Amino acid sequence: MRKALKLVIIMLLSGSFQVLAASGWQGFTVDAPNNHNNGGELLAYLQPTDIPAVSDQQRTVSGRVTDASGEALPGVNIIEKGTLNGAISDFDGKYTISVASSNSVLVFSFVGYTSQELTVGSQTTVNVTLAESAIGLDEIVVVGYGTQQKRTVSGSVANVTEKNFNAGITRTAADFIQGKVAGLTITTSTGDVTTPQSMRLRGTSSLTGSSEPFVVIDGVPGLSLNSVAPQDIESISILKDASSAAIYGSRSGSGVILITTKRGAQNRTTVDYNVYGAIDKVSNIPDVLTAEQYRKYARDNNIDISVFDLGANTSWFDEIMRTGVSQNHDLSISGAGVNNSYRVSVSYLDQEGVVLDNYMKKLNTRFSVNQKALKERLDLTISGGLNQRDYQSTATGNFVLAYNVLPTIPVKYNDGTWWDSDEYDQGNPVRNLQYNSAPRKSGQIYVNGKANLKLFEGLTAGVNFYKERNSYDASNYTDSRTRDGRASNGTASREFSTSDKDLIETTVNYNKKAGSHSFDILGGYSWESNYYQQAFARNRYFVTNIFGPNNLGAGEQLRPEDVSSYANMNKLISFFGRINYSLADRYILSATVRRDGSSKFGANNKWGTFPSVSAAWRIIDESFMLGAKNFMDELKLRVGYGVSGNQSGLNPYQSMQLFGSSGLYWDNGAWHTAYAVSQNANPNLKWETTSMFNVGVDFSFLNARLSGTIEYYDKLTKDLLYSYPVPVPPYMYSSMVANVGSMMNRGVELMLTGDVIRKKDFRWTLSFNAAHNHNEIVS
Repeated sequence: MRKALKLVIIMLLSGSFQVLAASGWQGFTVDAPNNHNNGGELLAYLQPTDIPAVSDQQRTVSGRVTDASGEALPGVNIIEKGTLNGAISDFDGKYTISVASSNSVLVFSFVGYTSQELTVGSQTTVNVTLAESAIGLDEIVVVGYGTQQKRTVSGSVANVTEKNFNAGITRTAADFIQGKVAGLTITTSTGDVTTPQSMRLRGTSSLTGSSEPFVVIDGVPGLSLNSVAPQDIESISILKDASSAAIYGSRSGSGVILITTKRGAQNRTTVDYNVYGAIDKVSNIPDVLTAEQYRKYARDNNIDISVFDLGANTSWFDEIMRTGVSQNHDLSISGAGVNNSYRVSVSYLDQEGVVLDNYMKKLNTRFSVNQKALKERLDLTISGGLNQRDYQSTATGNFVLAYNVLPTIPVKYNDGTWWDSDEYDQGNPVRNLQYNSAPRKSGQIYVNGKANLKLFEGLTAGVNFYKERNSYDASNYTDSRTRDGRASNGTASREFSTSDKDLIETTVNYNKKAGSHSFDILGGYSWESNYYQQAFARNRYFVTNIFGPNNLGAGEQLRPEDVSSYANMNKLISFFGRINYSLADRYILSATVRRDGSSKFGANNKWGTFPSVSAAWRIIDESFMLGAKNFMDELKLRVGYGVSGNQSGLNPYQSMQLFGSSGLYWDNGAWHTAYAVSQNANPNLKWETTSMFNVGVDFSFLNARLSGTIEYYDKLTKDLLYSYPVPVPPYMYSSMVANVGSMMNRGVELMLTGDVIRKKDFRWTLSFNAAHNHNEIVS
């Protein structure tokens, strides 16, 4: 009865409801908050149904899973080794599973406990006692082009899994990890709901290019956080130092974020639906004079304001702002059979900004299907999705007007007409928000196919194919009834663009364990192509505002500079490799190298090489630490050095001499467009180069009741891209982009995690992190 009551309480507290269908049973699950269990699910069976017939070769095994004290362990995963066949223990720790034969091996695993493997044999009842483990050491961490056990990671890698994500309202993936990773700063610079969050990892590392970390989603490099809904994310890994990030070469200078999405659950069909609502309100509106305060100020200082005092008491900020209401809906369906799994999800976000014209509506859809074949030697995965955003940013000029327009002036006169004025460049911000518009639409469709074939024991070959199409549609209309649109009698513009991304990667991976020696060798090739095209048109002097931006031909003053089109393409070819070696999981060595060839680079610097090396020493396993093992689980020293790059500041044709229109000239009785050099050539142009030294210590006490990391890094970025003035002549244009400077980032990071309370059905965990970064331009 107490357990049933506990389940009901958790159902009431939880924001997630799941419908589950399992072989032989019907029931439901409720995702409890993170502190109610160790990452498992609470499962209550409603009623048993007839158990399907079992073939002569199969057998049914049942039993109970407990901890060392004899307490039942609910939520334990029981898997038939080498298959996707599995079960989960119930509230009493009991389970039932059908296996292929007496030779089948059952794997019992649960977060915080050491996994066990048992051969079924002739047994029909298998009871298991799981022992607590040093939490986290066997955790699988996603790294570049692969995974590793946490205990064998030698670089600076922070891993945040779903159970440790920030709870509450999450509009982007960045919300999950904000404040979770030392050295990663995530900020929101404006209340505009269309403005993405800014991310900085270990400081700013570029003057003109992006300092945002490079994003990789399910092994596909160079994607956007907007391309995946938060509900689809299973884990996020952050490659903080160059020794771990250098395998991504000329795009990893600001760090790398690896996102892994969810897949179908084993032997069950699960339906998840989550919904939340939120409100956004500005708590600190700028402090300006009220109408009465302004009148008093004028009287006290003998200032005549009769021309400006129209009898109103207007709070202009209140007039242009509102309480933004948002809602989010997430729906997913997932499941798995013996050799296949699937997951389909839909996410919809409708978000109002705090300014009247600011909004964003976002739809994300995604599917993923996995199939194993050839006796599980071949692993095939295909995934894809469709994303769409409808949004409108707010014009900052209306905030300036809200500051400047006097509070004694009304939004509208008593007869309902708008107040507006051309004097002192003043306009009515409320009128602007009602009549002017700048809606945007963006769309994305993508497909990703992967195949991994186990050629023989230890050797696997893989291929990764990805194709993406993006579209963008921007409209702008400045209404003739507003001050800004009055002089031109209305101005309209339209912009359309599309971009295509194609990727093919092949890898070969070999791993071998010989006694206490472990080897993991990776080699790969990558080809990537990006194509972009754009068209723009603008017109003015419209006889009516009724068309808005949707009939540019109705305008009367189309000029040559108001019409343009553009296209570019860039390609990247890469070769990369990695060697991991460990001796008894105590002495660990890792080395990577990547060679990038990019069409963005100048003719004299088409190829760049990015090496790294790192080592780790698990001091805890030394004989002189035997006495400390009574209270210490982990003590590891890590040292790494690597070279990475940043090419985000380079446009596709940045190194070439370009020509552009340069006014008009008169010839033979007509005006003609003149062309002149618009960009100087620089054949020596190349990527920004970042070299980083990193040293860190990982520690854990009392079965991970207290764990943490302390790190020091020294990062130097040279060959900074910068545009500077040059004389004409000898140059043909007045400025040039070149690699000219250096920047240093140096810092210390501390991360601590402690379990204040840790019980079987309740855990209270506190985390603390701090970081100090010193940034300086050194040349």
